Amino acid sequence: MTEFPSAAFARELVGALAELGVRDYVLSPGSRSGPLAHALAEAARDDRPAGAPEVNLHVRIDERSAAFLALGIARGHAALRDPRPVAVVTTSGTAVGNLLPAVMEAHHAGVPLLLLTADRPGELHGVGANQTTDHLGLFGTFVRWAVTSPAPTPQEQPGRAARLAMQAVRSSLGEADRDVAMNVPGPVHVNLEFRAPLGPDGGSWLHVTLNERERPAGRFRARMQSALARDASLPVRERGIVIAGDGAGEVARRVAEVHGWPLLAEPTSGARTGPNAVPAYLDLLRSERGQKLASAATLVVVVGRPTLSREVLAIVGKASSLHVAAHGARWKEAPREADKVHRTVPPEWLTRPADAPALTSEWLDYWTSAGAQLADADTSAWDGAAVARGFIASLGEDGLGVLGSSGPVRAVDRAAPVWDVGAAPVLIANRGLSGIDGTVSTAAGVALATGPVTALMGDVTFLHDVGGLLVGPLEQRPDLRIVVANDGGGTIFASLEHGGSEDAAAAQVLRRVFTTPHDADIASLCAGYGVPHVRVTSAAELTAALEAPISGVDVVEAVIA
Repeated sequence: MTEFPSAAFARELVGALAELGVRDYVLSPGSRSGPLAHALAEAARDDRPAGAPEVNLHVRIDERSAAFLALGIARGHAALRDPRPVAVVTTSGTAVGNLLPAVMEAHHAGVPLLLLTADRPGELHGVGANQTTDHLGLFGTFVRWAVTSPAPTPQEQPGRAARLAMQAVRSSLGEADRDVAMNVPGPVHVNLEFRAPLGPDGGSWLHVTLNERERPAGRFRARMQSALARDASLPVRERGIVIAGDGAGEVARRVAEVHGWPLLAEPTSGARTGPNAVPAYLDLLRSERGQKLASAATLVVVVGRPTLSREVLAIVGKASSLHVAAHGARWKEAPREADKVHRTVPPEWLTRPADAPALTSEWLDYWTSAGAQLADADTSAWDGAAVARGFIASLGEDGLGVLGSSGPVRAVDRAAPVWDVGAAPVLIANRGLSGIDGTVSTAAGVALATGPVTALMGDVTFLHDVGGLLVGPLEQRPDLRIVVANDGGGTIFASLEHGGSEDAAAAQVLRRVFTTPHDADIASLCAGYGVPHVRVTSAAELTAALEAPISGVDVVEAVIA
């Protein structure tokens, strides 16, 4: 039996990636990517051939949705504290361009993705061959590493695919032995030239072995930590503030408690717990009392990447002493006025100097008591905040939720309580670039990685990625409930500088080019995709709908317009 060079190379690549921990693949159909498609289909079978690794394969028609699905799977694994790269496979041409939005988000959010794009062989470039364009460089600075792998030849010996896989995985995890500034997780582009024949050859799977030195080992983290450890202690200040942005983690709470400072924690920070977290902090900052408190701060510590409110960013911008850590994948782009910027939270931040004055509670009490008074405000109205409260309540202590990056994440920011330590749900949102695109697919990916998930998003966000509801009959269906807060368009713009005018012409401009009313029938869209739908118009109806077990995909439309 004669093996096809492209098929053999694809099997070796999949085997090597599996050895490096890559088990999840999202594939969109295409002919040029056939060698990878056949290899993955074999490896995904229950009766896979001898030597083939076990992989999880998900097939989606639309490459844009496929990329966000892969991003969601990767984010789900990270939420389970098992971070690993996820691969997305496409054919050539415009299929590759459709990956760009998810690649941009992954770059800014530090999510490891492997972009395996199929291409024509070199001799078909520059001669007018159909569906042939320049793939390499398409993603610009949004990838950690990009390479074109020449088409395999009949004389080629095994080994090149394994080396390629090793470099790709290490780069995606931020472990490339190059510029330290690039050593943060993110997407990697591997452009694979395949020469016909592109079909299956019935060839055997060779077991790929890698020595321990070739495996990702996290060595760069220790190197970077040692480089940042010099003079990493925080100044001793009585009136400090800790701001926990997206992805900050529980360590932000510990920093605040060690130093006795108030904690302003965004919902996706993972730090909105404990006695130092200020309830209703955003409403407080918008009040005269809160503005006076903020202006009295003598030190601001930022952990993670704050993205939600101008009031918080104003505190950062006006800080007389600013220290930043764990600023996400873009830690190099932390505020320029920062005194110190650290890749991760230094151990020194978690201890108080022995000669520091004894902690007093007066400053912290001002913040927490003022926030608590605002948190007791009337909550009887049926609006976006009510939908957010119902969503939060449905998650419980150990639930996992995905938030759309527009009105809903801000509604949750205002409505979410301060949880007891260890009792907070995990909340995920695409805050790398804060785009609304791909949210349905991202949520589906998270659910495929973690189990049942509830997502909250606005109607425009839902419509932007309604194609993410399409799951073929041969595919694993995620257990995902999508709550759509339907207020008839992008009403968030009314709260920005585009709104607020009483002029009739200005109001019409706001409605047409910002709010963009759509009159879409969400129930009919769901029916077209075979997705159960329920419409609710009150908090009681929402609570009842969210109490039902999650099985497969369903949509709860909360009409608040």
